[in-house]
Amino acid sequence: MRLRLISILLLGSGIALSPWLIYADDRGVDREPPLMMGEGAAPTASALDYQMWGSPSESGGSPTMVDQRETGRFIVSKTASDTWSVNERFSHLGIGEPIMIPQINTAVPQDLWSIETGAGYNHLFNNGRTLGLNFTVGSDSDHPFYSIHETVFRGLASYRVPSGDHNAWLFSLSYSNNRHFFNGIPLPGVGYYFEAYDDRLQGLVGFPYIALRYRPTPNWSAQLSIFGPRNVNAEISRKLYGPLRGYTAFQWASQEWLIADRQDYSNRLFFDKKRASLGLRSPLPYGFLLDVSGGRQFDQRFFVNDSSSYSSVPTAGLPPSWFVQTRLSYRL
Repeated sequence: MRLRLISILLLGSGIALSPWLIYADDRGVDREPPLMMGEGAAPTASALDYQMWGSPSESGGSPTMVDQRETGRFIVSKTASDTWSVNERFSHLGIGEPIMIPQINTAVPQDLWSIETGAGYNHLFNNGRTLGLNFTVGSDSDHPFYSIHETVFRGLASYRVPSGDHNAWLFSLSYSNNRHFFNGIPLPGVGYYFEAYDDRLQGLVGFPYIALRYRPTPNWSAQLSIFGPRNVNAEISRKLYGPLRGYTAFQWASQEWLIADRQDYSNRLFFDKKRASLGLRSPLPYGFLLDVSGGRQFDQRFFVNDSSSYSSVPTAGLPPSWFVQTRLSYRL
């Protein structure tokens, strides 16, 4: 089964790092980036992705919020063994009303930006081992590139060692100064990728991630991924008609920004939330993919801390709210 490159995941999310892209298979079903790393897949084509989610204000509830994200990866050079690429990411979260974090008397900026660019390299050795390198630099802040303290650096090196016909060991080393846990330090990773039950079950189990994908029948698919604490994605999907699939999903994740002129440079602004959603996803002609979903956001809060833990810091909690999301991807 040939893999198609579709888009970048966010959050932050890939091994939930921005240099890593989300892939989809020939049926248009999203694949977790850790699984792609386990398979040793390299980018095969340039791709663009745009997604927007919005949450309307409610009386006595959460303010209007609109989040827009555009990402792209472009193949610069590709041979049988080497792939060079560049990537970029741009996002904006707009908040309709001021939000105050109690006790510390801090206002959440109503415009929060993320602007990043970088490059990647993948090499396939003659013995089947693969090496991947990615580096990005940018700014996630209310005032992008205001100073060096609002600049974000991310790097990821991965090395895959085959174990049998389909399985493999995966070793990685990543760095980010805007990661939701173990921030600002090189983070080693090790995992074992496996395929079982005639390729119906695929998994990558290790530290600091778990990613599983199970297809009991051609029509049904389930996925689960965990990256460190407080970052969980789960989805169950079913083929409805032709390439159209319906799905239900749960997500627990956070976004992070380096606010300008903050007193403690180790602190960041976090937006932590959980989501339950229903959606439809389908590939379209000419390399497009459309994904439309909606549901409920809950347990959402803004806070300032040096990690995504909010147990001992003041938070600005928001009531649950409805949201709708649209994503359009294009594979060049």
